[in-house]
Amino acid sequence: MYQQERIQKILQLLQNKGRLTKQEIMATFAISSDTARRDILQVCQSPKVIRTHGGIMLANPDQHVFDFFQREQLAQPEKKRMSHCVVEQLVEGGVYFFDVSTTLVLAAKEVNLPCSIYTHSLDVAFELATKEKVTVHLLGGVFDFANRFFYSPAEVALLNQVKFDQCFLGGASIEPEGVFFKEQTNANIKRQVIHQSRLVTLVAEHQKFSKQATYLGIYFPEIHQFITDQEMTIDEKNYFNETTKICR
Repeated sequence: MYQQERIQKILQLLQNKGRLTKQEIMATFAISSDTARRDILQVCQSPKVIRTHGGIMLANPDQHVFDFFQREQLAQPEKKRMSHCVVEQLVEGGVYFFDVSTTLVLAAKEVNLPCSIYTHSLDVAFELATKEKVTVHLLGGVFDFANRFFYSPAEVALLNQVKFDQCFLGGASIEPEGVFFKEQTNANIKRQVIHQSRLVTLVAEHQKFSKQATYLGIYFPEIHQFITDQEMTIDEKNYFNETTKICR
């Protein structure tokens, strides 16, 4: 396994566990102490990772929400499976909204049928722009560099003129009250998109249940479908309506 592959898997383990020892890294990947040390040094280049005596940990292991570039390195195989679930639901001539999401960037790469897709995500729009069959609508406004989306109140207001067959939305955290986001602007976009959508699909990894964010954007009764990567606990399932379809 190449170092970059190990780094991605170490970040995934760190995201799930909060901390790792050097011995755990050595045992997980069957590598030497020197190789584990080099991997630790590489991982610690992120300001969100702290080196500890004998290992590494997240700066805030239970609650920290990674930005777009950090999330892009996590759980790639699982994200690809989730993206397949998204693309399988698209139909020719449909009108959709794709949220800012690393999983939905992967889905955008797979889209290959005539449809219209709205997004405020630069990276989703970039991938869709290579698809001749797809009509791409990119919302404008001020660009949030860390989280890779555009926002403008005027652009959000324009969504009143569109009815989406289905929207695919991400989330920073999934908590008992609903799905939360780091930015109020991002939560505002979700509220408007949900209001204009016939079918609302949440696309989020299971680790979002262990995070905390600030701004409530989606209420559980509004979610028709949840695409995730792992089995939920009974308590987590109880967040959702009985009619919500769970795909994993």
